[in-house]
Amino acid sequence: MSDTIYVYDKDTGKINYTVDAVSPSQIQSFSQRTKDEYYVGKSGGKLAGTYVKKDSASGKPIGISRIEHMTFLTINKHTIVANGTDEAVISGLKTGMTVDIDHGQIFKVKEDDDTTLEMSCNNFSYIPEQNQMAIYFKAYGCHDSVIKINMIEG
Repeated sequence: MSDTIYVYDKDTGKINYTVDAVSPSQIQSFSQRTKDEYYVGKSGGKLAGTYVKKDSASGKPIGISRIEHMTFLTINKHTIVANGTDEAVISGLKTGMTVDIDHGQIFKVKEDDDTTLEMSCNNFSYIPEQNQMAIYFKAYGCHDSVIKINMIEG
């Protein structure tokens, strides 16, 4: 089997495209012409539903793996009272993960950050679709995920 260049998204690890049957000189030329992140591995790897896995210590690409679900995220409750004191706690956040709260506030979890997110609400609307908060999660090597929290009048 020959080598393949797997070009991937640096934030998610998802493979964008491949270049098959490359020689060492073609790999050298490719590295000089692009700023894209890439991994050189054996050809024949499944592309759909996979990502480029990195070594946790060095950060260097080490292979192709299946994209994982964010089963490490947990929430204590999906409905909170809109009284300013009731809260839902989402735990299991990982370093490097991007958190987007209702497309209004976006942040990246840093190494020294807490691994929990506490969500509360102090306003209630009589327009039903305004009484739900969506929190979107993106993490390297994982399918994107969303958790929705409903607010009720208190």
